[in-house]
Amino acid sequence: MSIKLEGGFKIFLSTWTGRAGLALLIILTGVSLYTITVLPIAEISSQWNDPQHWVDFPKSAPPVWVNIFSEKKLLETVTLTASGVQFSGNSKSIDMLYDYRGDSYPAYITLSVEKLRYTGTPPVLVLTIVRPDGYSVEAARLVVPPPRPGESPPIQRFEQAPERVLISSSDEFARNLAQLYGDRFDMPVSPYRIIQEGLQRYLMGSPRGGSTIPLNGVYRFTLTAIQGTGETRIERVRILIGGEAYGMMGTDVIGRDLATGLLLGFPISLFIGVITSVIVTGIGATLGLVSGYMGGKIDNTIQRLADFMNNIPLLPILIFLVFSFGAKLWIIIFAFVAFGWPGLTIVTRSIVLQLRETQFIESARAVGASRLRILARHIFPHIAPFIIAQIIFFTPSFILLEAALSFLGLGDPSLPTWGQILELGFRSAAVYLGYWWWILPPGILIIITSLTFVMISLGLEPVVNPRVRGRTRA
Repeated sequence: MSIKLEGGFKIFLSTWTGRAGLALLIILTGVSLYTITVLPIAEISSQWNDPQHWVDFPKSAPPVWVNIFSEKKLLETVTLTASGVQFSGNSKSIDMLYDYRGDSYPAYITLSVEKLRYTGTPPVLVLTIVRPDGYSVEAARLVVPPPRPGESPPIQRFEQAPERVLISSSDEFARNLAQLYGDRFDMPVSPYRIIQEGLQRYLMGSPRGGSTIPLNGVYRFTLTAIQGTGETRIERVRILIGGEAYGMMGTDVIGRDLATGLLLGFPISLFIGVITSVIVTGIGATLGLVSGYMGGKIDNTIQRLADFMNNIPLLPILIFLVFSFGAKLWIIIFAFVAFGWPGLTIVTRSIVLQLRETQFIESARAVGASRLRILARHIFPHIAPFIIAQIIFFTPSFILLEAALSFLGLGDPSLPTWGQILELGFRSAAVYLGYWWWILPPGILIIITSLTFVMISLGLEPVVNPRVRGRTRA
């Protein structure tokens, strides 16, 4: 058996489709393993459909690498993050640096404080920004709520959701900028005008001719905790400087990072395709073996059931199941399995009908071999290559079917899939608005994943059918 397996693998690798399909499968599997082991899938899945989590991110922003092909450079969105911040003793401040290089101003600037704990008196968090020219301005002041009656230290704040401050729309920040321009640059400007034109324009600009031009350089964001007694710990501090481009794959209309959604789509698509095809092939092949060899009433019953299931339309049943039990992943897999086995059962039965009349099967019967032994030791090994090929052949069908159902809005909304990304893109008119980064990547990944298994199926064809070996060698 090992020699046959080794020989079959050599035949498979002798075809260019087999080699290409195997290489693509290794890449898809590697990306899926990376996603499962590195990314917090449960946390990302819960955040994916939470618009509040993505409120700070730019909406419908293209990926940052478009600047390589564009004369007009888009300002990249930058996130400054500090984790496990401890304010105690003489350490009462942290610094985060932003190297600003651009011809346009940021769209907004936000400060987020998540999971703050303190002892002693309630702290006051003050954010000060030092410009490249050395001038500093207070941008935000966050007063942490005092303890409630009966609450004992450490006092916890901002546990459920981070406290968010939109710095670029603060009236106090506008007054501080107006004072800076009046005192240092001899350019009187009202806070109202600063708010109307954008605080970030005056923060990251220098005066010229009654207006401002971008002031490139390193900006230092200093967060200071003013506290009489005690100490303060913050799980995470984030300053987001919103630009016109974001990440490797851009964002959608909600502001979600499409690169994250596309990465999560790898293991989900492979899981649905492989698991469903294995279950469907197992059920279909088993029933086909039993039906073809046993004959009689058993054969009749299995074939009539296969004909009945084969003629029931899948889409109306799936819509009914989704509305009855909800759009869950196990509902989709159950529907695929329930309506996917009949075709394979019918084909397997026809193969077994031919095999059971051969001389070696008759010889096995003559020496008293049981039906189970004949099926397992004599018939199954002859159809095993066909069954393995069917597993691989079914996989792209179920991947495409899941993507189509998600595109129709029938997929599991708790899991980001390529089909769901496409569905929201078309629903949000991404095609008409020119948001190509929202439509092309998931579509291309669906095609590549499906093509991978199609190429593997073509590579297995000379293994299953020796008559085509000469024509398929590389």
